Amino acid sequence: MVRITNTEGAMLKFHCKSKDDDLGVRVLGYRQSFQFEFNPNIFFKTLFYCSFEWQNGGGVHWFDIYVQTRDWLHCKICEWEVKQSGPCRRTPADGKYKCYNWGK
Repeated sequence: MVRITNTEGAMLKFHCKSKDDDLGVRVLGYRQSFQFEFNPNIFFKTLFYCSFEWQNGGGVHWFDIYVQTRDWLHCKICEWEVKQSGPCRRTPADGKYKCYNWGK
């Protein structure tokens, strides 16, 4: 499961997809969340990627929100706080966040 939370004050528009699924365009207000579930691929090839854009500008950012080889062992529920500086994934073991740079 992946949970995405908008931690910025502006409205966040995002669109997540995989090779097989298109989750559609969504909009989140401050502190609102969206979550989705899926069955990971037995060959460790599951990938969901998203575009993110805030109402107050800053352009469109891309990020691979779920990469099975990166996330499989670290989270059963992958909780992401999405900020304009980049997405941060909560580590269940200690509750800390690991932040990433936006993709290209």
